Amino acid sequence: MLLVCLCFWCCTLIFLTFSLKDWWLILFLLGALGAFFINFAMVQSAIDAVILLTGITFCKGAKLLLKSGNISNAEAKITINQIELQESKVQSSDTRKFLIGLIALMTISAFWHLEAANRFYPGTRWTGLWDNPNIYGMLMGAGLTIAIGFIVDDFIFKVKNAKLLWFLYPAVGVMVAGLFFSYSRGAWVATAVGLLYLAKAHGKLKLHWAILGGGVGVAVVIIFWHSTADNGSWYLKRLDLSRPSVQHRLTAWRGALQMMWDHPLGVGWNEAVNICDKNYSPVNDSAAALATNSYLILGTELGIPALLCFVAYVGLCLRGKGRMQNEEFRIQTACRAGAIVLLVAFWFDGGLFNLPTATVFWVLLELGAVRGGKVDSCELMVDCPKT
Repeated sequence: MLLVCLCFWCCTLIFLTFSLKDWWLILFLLGALGAFFINFAMVQSAIDAVILLTGITFCKGAKLLLKSGNISNAEAKITINQIELQESKVQSSDTRKFLIGLIALMTISAFWHLEAANRFYPGTRWTGLWDNPNIYGMLMGAGLTIAIGFIVDDFIFKVKNAKLLWFLYPAVGVMVAGLFFSYSRGAWVATAVGLLYLAKAHGKLKLHWAILGGGVGVAVVIIFWHSTADNGSWYLKRLDLSRPSVQHRLTAWRGALQMMWDHPLGVGWNEAVNICDKNYSPVNDSAAALATNSYLILGTELGIPALLCFVAYVGLCLRGKGRMQNEEFRIQTACRAGAIVLLVAFWFDGGLFNLPTATVFWVLLELGAVRGGKVDSCELMVDCPKT
């Protein structure tokens, strides 16, 4: 019943906020829901489908609330250009407030710790409000990237907001600590990619520094390969990629690629791990690591067409040009950087079917999408005929 209700609201919100790129999202949903209801009797759990629909419903609802514009009828006499400029200012302000609230939530929750997490990670990795340090690390990375995006705006474009900066600097420090002590390697890599995108979007990316950073990362991998003992320090073992936690992932990913080749239309919801364990996993208990890669889960369970539709929709949302002098476009850039952090982390640690990371990802992706044909507010210089 919950899934049916979510289907209704998701379809309604897609209709109210429809754009051309949503055709790919509709095809993706048709494939996902078709796979669920066709094999309804065989599906063991509807949780993944519910989380997927919840995230998409949230993102379309956020778009409707934050990007609809609040222009009253009493302003009908002003020109079309002035309307677009005022809509842009209203949308930018609302979206900024929403993102600041998200950063505040991440900051407040950074030092909280669920006692349930002690059963799996006793005193070694921070988990915040969640029972998984990888989810915690992904959210810290996304929040950190958005906060740095706001700080960069102040330095480059002289956005005068001292009160906001007094909040952002401590928030960045807290989230950096949370990201580090999560010991989530996927979140570390994803955050680095998100920050590189942010630097490139602002024209501040220096290629030699990026190459140097990549070289340092490769050197660390080589130095720590097969160099840690089972009783060694936690933080050192996280740097050794030869340990079983990484090798089980690689084994499961190879099995998933073979499964996608054998079953291009998917094996059905919640079946990928079981089938991989029975037919494609030469190492005991390595198939469970398949769940750490959301893209391979989509490809194996829903099929290659659904995976391609998802990738196409994400690509269109991340595509768009504008001027950094436009405040709305800068906020969209920060949202896209946060979404990219989660996109990269989904390859290493999953998250597309976890409610905290899925909802944040879909909302950031939708808020970061540049509307087609949008007029840059810096170009609104010539009056159009009055309406």
